Amino acid sequence: MLKCDLHDYIEIVCLYRYPLCLTLASGEQVYATALDTRYNSARQECLVLTHAGTEQWVVLEDITLLEVTVPNPHVQQVRFK
Repeated sequence: MLKCDLHDYIEIVCLYRYPLCLTLASGEQVYATALDTRYNSARQECLVLTHAGTEQWVVLEDITLLEVTVPNPHVQQVRFK
């Protein structure tokens, strides 16, 4: 389960639909735009992303680093683990 302050960052990137680079626990990097959060069929909270017209869901607990790829006054980089 994520701490509240980390959820706040997720809400900000979704609100402004920021383009992101996510680094996952597996080492994989995902480049996409944040849209929303939802629960998958396993009841895991996910970040819903879009890239080139394709929707992708990433389990929040799998994210180790979130980086916003455009200048903005809200957030640049957040370590989750």
